[in-house]
Amino acid sequence: MQSQGRILDGDLETLGLQATLKMLALSGKTGTLIVTSGQESLSMYLNKGQIAALEDNFTYRPNLLDVMRLLGRIDEKLATEIYRAAGPRSPSLLETLVDYRIISEGEMFQWLEYGVIQSLSRALRWVQGRFEFHRNMLHDTQLALNVDHVLLESLRQADEWDEAAAAGLSRTTVARWRPQFNGDVRRLGLEPDAINVLCLANGQLSLQAIAYALLISEARVAQVMDHLLALNLIEVVDEALETELEQDLMNVLTTSQHELSKFPQNNPDQRLLAMIKTMTSCINGLLAHHGVYARRLRGRGALRSDQIARFLGELFEPLFKQAQKRFPILDTATFEHGQIDCGEIFSLNTLVKGEQLQLFYLEAAQGLRWLMEQIFANILGEEVGNSRSERRLSDLWKTFVQEIEEKVGRNQMRGGSMAFRQEGGARHSGQIERARDASLRMSDPHMRQIETDPRMLQARERRRSNW
Repeated sequence: MQSQGRILDGDLETLGLQATLKMLALSGKTGTLIVTSGQESLSMYLNKGQIAALEDNFTYRPNLLDVMRLLGRIDEKLATEIYRAAGPRSPSLLETLVDYRIISEGEMFQWLEYGVIQSLSRALRWVQGRFEFHRNMLHDTQLALNVDHVLLESLRQADEWDEAAAAGLSRTTVARWRPQFNGDVRRLGLEPDAINVLCLANGQLSLQAIAYALLISEARVAQVMDHLLALNLIEVVDEALETELEQDLMNVLTTSQHELSKFPQNNPDQRLLAMIKTMTSCINGLLAHHGVYARRLRGRGALRSDQIARFLGELFEPLFKQAQKRFPILDTATFEHGQIDCGEIFSLNTLVKGEQLQLFYLEAAQGLRWLMEQIFANILGEEVGNSRSERRLSDLWKTFVQEIEEKVGRNQMRGGSMAFRQEGGARHSGQIERARDASLRMSDPHMRQIETDPRMLQARERRRSNW
């Protein structure tokens, strides 16, 4: 189909894109110019020598609804309404934004023109490739851009980018807010461009996407990002590290999911104990993972195991102590060398039997579930922040936790089913409260044995010494 109506073709080495465009404009041609260089290509639609539209396969256009929301121009409710009306992409989205009076018609044409200039500024640097011009391949558009004006602006942006690229940032660089910043951004004296770039540095939009969103040159965005990096307000997302980190964390979760699939089917005590062991293993896997990928450990070189354990203890031992206050059965667990030890809980079945054992198991499962969720949330926020990885991992985590809830929820006790509640402070009325009552503890021979068991006493003594 492309061979029909082709009136011009050649190599970019012989006749560059700039010269080809000027020639077509001067002769007032109408049709489509198709240019390819390696895996990249663009199609430019001309109408009587003027640029009517441009499409390419190498420029990422952001969802302008997300942009407007991040910049505070629309709220979530209105963004959802507009999305349903037009979808997330331009140009139909641009027209819908005009209809909703979010942007003016002039701003719409600015975005359409900028999209052409941004793509062309990159294509003008191609030195190898081919071009073809096909007549009468028209495109429905409202644009009529002067070729000389577009070429001049594209060349200017291309020259500026050549200088900005020396800073080490690329068009595909993605930055995100640093979670450690706790100050007031308004007191930093940032320019409007810097404030806008900071608002859009959400760990998902690339440098070129931010440039398009703000209608400023990619070189200017690179300059602003470099300044924000110096202020420690943002950090560059290391794609290779993110991929490795995400895969390692997924391995921890999928291993735990696999353990869930091997649960015993008949014995309630064994099911709860298996659940406790799975969550203990998951927590320790998360801790080991964080000892490798924690943002605060990056760039420090190789660390000794005791240094990593000290870091993990400072970060997570306060959470562990909170869990012990909420769920007293965890007094028998310890946090040492960057890992938790629930060996005393694993061996409870040698001291307690029947319904009382299930009550202790259930409380331990609740406590470990609470601790596991707190640790995961802290790890995710510290390591990846607000990014595509965070969303993928959050979805996987929700699936994992839902499986835990379903399995514990199905666990039947002799006196009836026991619900598994997310909030650790919410206790099962009646049975668990009675299990905690001191008089009941000492009147029950099994409970009295637990209270006086040397292993339990040693565990409590270790906890007191840690406080």
